[in-house]
Amino acid sequence: MNNPTEITEIEQFKGYLQNLAAVMKNVPGRIDWKYRGFEALVLECGTIMEPKPLPKNIKQGLPRLCYANCQRLALKKRNLTYVEGYAMAQGVSLPLHHAWLLDANGYVIDPTWEPFGCCYLGIPLATSWIKSIWNSRKQKGRTDELSILQGNHLEDYFIFKQGFPAEALV
Repeated sequence: MNNPTEITEIEQFKGYLQNLAAVMKNVPGRIDWKYRGFEALVLECGTIMEPKPLPKNIKQGLPRLCYANCQRLALKKRNLTYVEGYAMAQGVSLPLHHAWLLDANGYVIDPTWEPFGCCYLGIPLATSWIKSIWNSRKQKGRTDELSILQGNHLEDYFIFKQGFPAEALV
């Protein structure tokens, strides 16, 4: 950074989410919720993660199906951890809801975006906990691969109301 007043990409990324979180504080009916929106949840529980190129042993997934691509891989490969949060694709100036994986060394593996994104802020989730959410959703007749966090309306928003159970986080 050449100019001390220059804002880094990560600062802009977080600032955008902080602004959205501030707006969500005013949503009626959520006064007693721990997190009034997805942005506040990710800002408090998430961490910035560094991407690396897709390993040769992982195939590029289908575009626009980040949740399905990553959920399937997390179940197949025990050394990968499923993550949901926000990411910025290269050439896109806004953070987007996204899912990706972490390898055993803590690097982002993104099977959906080609090229991979430049900034990632997300929450690593335990595979056993994710399986319990999927099984619960299947019992309710949901067989689609929705976002765990954005699809939390299916569980009456318990993550937003109370926070994560201890077994959910890695």
